[in-house]
Amino acid sequence: MNDKKMISIDQFTLSERVAVEEAFKGLLEKYRQRTGKEPDAKKEKEFTAEARQQIMTAKLAKEKALADKAKKTPTRRKKPESLKESEVSDFNWKASVIKGRR
Repeated sequence: MNDKKMISIDQFTLSERVAVEEAFKGLLEKYRQRTGKEPDAKKEKEFTAEARQQIMTAKLAKEKALADKAKKTPTRRKKPESLKESEVSDFNWKASVIKGRR
C-alpha cells in the first residue's frame, strides 16, 4: 500500500498551485498515452498526490538552497564603538587613549 500522505493544497502559493495542476495534467496525459484509456477516480487521486509531492519536493529544495545561501553570506561587522561588552574580543588601549584625547 502507498504510505505517502496527501499534501494539503493550502500549503502552496498560487503559482505553485498552477504548477501542481500542470504536473497533474502531465501525469494524466502520460497515463492516457501509455494505457490508451481514461484513468478512474482512484488513479486520479494518486496522480494528484504525486503532482503535489513533486512540487513540494521542488519547493523544499529551493527553500533549502536559499537557506544555505543566506548561511554562506558573511555577517556584517559592526563598528567598534557600537559593540556591546560581550561582543568585544580584543581591545586596543592605545587606540582608545588616542581617540579619547581632546
